[in-house]
Amino acid sequence: MTKKKILALIIVILSACIIAGGVYFKMKYDEREKDKEVYIKGQKELITLYLKHNTIKTVDFTKVKMGPMGDYVFDGYINGNKDAEFSAFSSPEDNFQFHGTIMKAESISNLLKPVHELKSPEEIKKELNQKTKNTQH
Repeated sequence: MTKKKILALIIVILSACIIAGGVYFKMKYDEREKDKEVYIKGQKELITLYLKHNTIKTVDFTKVKMGPMGDYVFDGYINGNKDAEFSAFSSPEDNFQFHGTIMKAESISNLLKPVHELKSPEEIKKELNQKTKNTQH
């Protein structure tokens, strides 16, 4: 083989490797984005369940962002009132799951049940699962 043919073969092989690598990393990126969307949807459902169980009628989310400490911050408002804002958190310490950590406007505090009557998302899920099991028997 001549040097030109060897050079052309090496260029073709390198190009194929670069393209294959790019496709692989794009697929991995898309997979992570899909997992992130599923996670965010699940956390929004959990936050909504928590707020609705504790006397809130509707929950609207305005923004989801990653905080400086690696936690996810879910901003929104309740009952169609944009002044009744809240921020809910899912932190690395809680395995990125919402456990009732929420910062809220004073107007929301007045709408929620008293602190001693508030239930965590886990307690609410257990209650709902028990009700479902009892209705199936």
